Amino acid sequence: MELMIKVLSASRLNDFLGCRHRSALWLAGVEPPPEDNPSLELVREKGFEHEARVLADLEALHGPAVSIPSGGPFAERLSLTAEAMAAGAPLIYQAAFANDRWVGYPDFLVRTGEDAAGRFVYEPEDAKLAHRAKAEHLIQLNVYARLIEEAGGGAPASGAIHVGGGAAPERFDLRRTHHISSRLMRGFEAFAAMDAHETAPVRTRECGHCPFLPRCEAEWRAADSPVFVAGIRNDQVVKLERAGLGTLSALATADPATPPPGLARGSWERLVRQARLQKTGAEGGEGVVELLPVEPGRGFSLMPLPADGDLFFDMEGDPLYPEGLEYLFGLSGPLGPDGEDRFLPIWAHDHAEEKIAFETFMRLLVDHFGRYPQARVYHYAPYETVALKRLAMRYATMEAELDQMLRDQRFVDLYRVVRQGLQASTEGYSLKDLEKIYWGGRDGEVTNAGDSIVEYERWRETGDPAILDAICRYNEDDVRSTARMRDRLEELRPAGTPCEASGPEASTPVDGERAAAREAFEQERRDLAERIRASGVADERVRDLLAELLWFHQRSQKPAWWAVFERQDWATEELVEDAESLGDLTLVSQVADKRSWVATYRFPPQDTRLKVGGTPKIAESLENAGTIVELEPENGHVVLRRGMLKGDFPDSCSLSPGAPLDQGKLVSGVMGLVERLCADPASDQAMVDMLMRRTPRLAGRPDGAPVVQEGQDLVEATVAAVRDLEDSTLLIQGPPGTGKTYTSARAIVALLQDGRRVGVSSNSHKAIHNILAAVQAHADEIGFSFDGVKKGSRGDDETAFESRCISTVHNSDEVSSGYQLVGATAWHFATEDDRGFDVLFVDEAGQVALGNLAAMSGCARNLVLVGDQMQLPQPVQGVHPGESGLSCLDYALQDHATTPPDRGILLDVSRRMHPGVCDFISSAVYDGRLTAHASTRLRRLEVAPGLHPAIRPAGVSVVEVDHHGCTQSSREEAEVVAGLVSELLGQQLVEGDGVRPMTINDIVVVSPFNMQVATLKRVLPPGARVGTVDKFQGQEAAVVIVSMATSCGADAPRGTEFLFNRNRLNVAISRAQCLAILVRGSCLLEVPGASREDLPRLDLLARLDAAARS
Repeated sequence: MELMIKVLSASRLNDFLGCRHRSALWLAGVEPPPEDNPSLELVREKGFEHEARVLADLEALHGPAVSIPSGGPFAERLSLTAEAMAAGAPLIYQAAFANDRWVGYPDFLVRTGEDAAGRFVYEPEDAKLAHRAKAEHLIQLNVYARLIEEAGGGAPASGAIHVGGGAAPERFDLRRTHHISSRLMRGFEAFAAMDAHETAPVRTRECGHCPFLPRCEAEWRAADSPVFVAGIRNDQVVKLERAGLGTLSALATADPATPPPGLARGSWERLVRQARLQKTGAEGGEGVVELLPVEPGRGFSLMPLPADGDLFFDMEGDPLYPEGLEYLFGLSGPLGPDGEDRFLPIWAHDHAEEKIAFETFMRLLVDHFGRYPQARVYHYAPYETVALKRLAMRYATMEAELDQMLRDQRFVDLYRVVRQGLQASTEGYSLKDLEKIYWGGRDGEVTNAGDSIVEYERWRETGDPAILDAICRYNEDDVRSTARMRDRLEELRPAGTPCEASGPEASTPVDGERAAAREAFEQERRDLAERIRASGVADERVRDLLAELLWFHQRSQKPAWWAVFERQDWATEELVEDAESLGDLTLVSQVADKRSWVATYRFPPQDTRLKVGGTPKIAESLENAGTIVELEPENGHVVLRRGMLKGDFPDSCSLSPGAPLDQGKLVSGVMGLVERLCADPASDQAMVDMLMRRTPRLAGRPDGAPVVQEGQDLVEATVAAVRDLEDSTLLIQGPPGTGKTYTSARAIVALLQDGRRVGVSSNSHKAIHNILAAVQAHADEIGFSFDGVKKGSRGDDETAFESRCISTVHNSDEVSSGYQLVGATAWHFATEDDRGFDVLFVDEAGQVALGNLAAMSGCARNLVLVGDQMQLPQPVQGVHPGESGLSCLDYALQDHATTPPDRGILLDVSRRMHPGVCDFISSAVYDGRLTAHASTRLRRLEVAPGLHPAIRPAGVSVVEVDHHGCTQSSREEAEVVAGLVSELLGQQLVEGDGVRPMTINDIVVVSPFNMQVATLKRVLPPGARVGTVDKFQGQEAAVVIVSMATSCGADAPRGTEFLFNRNRLNVAISRAQCLAILVRGSCLLEVPGASREDLPRLDLLARLDAAARS
């Protein structure tokens, strides 16, 4: 494609990030077809009005703006902008910037001060109609920041987007996205400078917004591309092309019994069948439907028989509204006064109305089911039930009613019936796709969900009632179409198919006494919430938080309980793809061991969060699967053990997570805390200090003074601070390799020597044992004895701990006040509310929920929270209001990466990482406050000449590997890693005065995915230390190699939040004593449709690239 010289801009950069092919067309001068969209002019007008309002607001703050005329010569605009900045104008409107390739036109420049060189610093700010700033807006601010600095201004540290709807401007720390923005700009510059662009159209998330889409679709049609096969993913298209199956026709005639490399048999069979149906339908000119074999608990067996009072339901939501908004609940059925059919829309235009609409909808259903006991609510796709669960948790209302409806299986998802029961010749399985077969399609102003979002946003901007009318008609069409779909599926139901959908008729009668007790308990909680909100405890924010914490454990458990029953209806393929489950198990053997059966299963290698010691359920039947004794997800091997009374293991099955632990003790613990505070606001001061984020009260020290004095030894300072605590809370943050366990152990022993009573808790028994072992080791070292106990669980050896001074008991009643040191989980400490401990140490506090701390806080006068919120995050489920779902440290420190000197102690010297690694981790994660101990400089590799350039004596390196279509496993990366390991094993490791050959134990290889772990194990030498990040937390090695495996961030199977998680990358890289090497796909950082939350995550990787080049 011939190149034309083009000037680059932020908007063109955003186009490039969405699709390279679009940028190639633009660079070649290809004009998109004219857009026939009358609403664009209206949006422009509203945009000008919004901009004018923002200008007026800024002028009220900063005085009259220097306005740069937009209609004059460009050179003049540049000159006027430079003059205004040099003069230090407080506010500049419609500035213009340019360098040799880029131009930029920020709406506003706001002077914020001067830098060290005396240059005025200007913050770029833009006005946007959107109700929430987007990633593209943040990239725009970063482009402006670079142009401002190049024009002679000071480097802006921040920028702002003035969003629509009257909300406050959203401000961004541009330093957190500087590196990724610079990298993206360089990538676009290099692309634009190429002599030719041989790009091809590829489906991305941005296709729906691209004016070139008709052109690309025409190319795909002409090439008979498989992109039109319903349900196919981009990575599957790549694998088909590699296998010589690059057309739909080739796929339609392929052998379904012979999948190409990288495609699971079930997925392959479905794709071949789908392509064949689409080809048959296209050639015959009419829709074709083919029923799938009937499976118990799948497809048509999930669909109940029609009943009087059945309802049909569809929701419309606006993801662009802050925190999202479900703005329309559409329902049809016998809803008229005399039971006649009626469509009922329930609207909500803000969060207050959303709560009312949800309650109105739920009460309507409760009343309706009272009149029609067998009625169901039919919907299409899981959006509706997911949204209802989210609303119930967000507003803490109608939860019991929704739970009952879910237990009774009142909601029927016809999409699941369709996907498991049939395949059709359509190019998709949305309601609109299938309408082409059974209804003939639809027309109107709004024809799909994307249109409805755009139109609703347009209504919010214009207030035109005709737009809401059109959306309402679209929603009614959806609801009526759902009813027709149910009727059509009923006609297609195979004869003799059993209807296995249990429902109200199969429900166990409600136990009146239990129901009454449950309601009384809920009323007690509601009363307690009202009392704490009306009390004089702390301030209003904390009182509201305490009230919300009363329901924290219930909210955190609900998703797990709901998921248990949802997964029962999932297809095997879905369970294989689900990281919480383990799908497609085949029994290899079952042998007797005493009174238990021990079963060995094989399965396709897959990613899973199930772990050894877990007690999953058999997904299909929900019976207990026993205990996981062995698990190798990367090798497809699992061993289960359960009692013989449970019967034989099934020949084939899938595993899903078991029921969550009973958290009744924790709920009671939180209620006890709130009750005590209502009775005496001065009680539980340590917890109140924590919630108020106060500085610790230390005996003999002024409030707000630094906890560690300048030049003071950190261990001594920690021991002194812990001893001096007076009914307060102390934070101890321990980044990688800084000795938080070592330091904690010395503080605990010092307290025991003083005759104090100490509790130790954490998020796991393993973490508690780690602290207890360190305490015992230090006590042995100094010849000190004490009486200690560990509260374990009967029958679970993993919860027991034995040492010279510490024994294990299995009942809380056995933990008497005579024990000086007690190690236990929150379940035990929640039962001790008499402040019988002088200090409670909570280790790994970054992974301990604030609700759990609240539950056990009554056991101690003082709280010491130890951990690092910048390492592995707290696993939490559910939607929690405000800050009630945060971990202890995340709550205490808010957005601080490091503990402020007046709040606690930062252990700021790493004895693990060489400065070449530590400097990167420090600047990227810990505000530059972490330093490497002098001894770490004595540890390095002796590197022979001619090795891979990534292998260096110490520091960080990045290796880019070309691969495409990889999601959880990359053979190309594995081969590169194998080559690096081979070369490393021939080098020497310098440790202080000694030199020795590198061994396989000196290298740790980490990947986010179990499937890549399996791929790596196949190519690495025996004994290689390979695993996911979770496996190696707390461990270290001379060299760490991280294999990211995914080709493009947009294809990450567990989302970009997992793949690019800063905490997980911090843990992975900081295992390295000398050298950390990141191996990744060359296009990994290109994430079409990236969210604004993705950019700071990507910035860490971009910063790593920059550090590796330095």
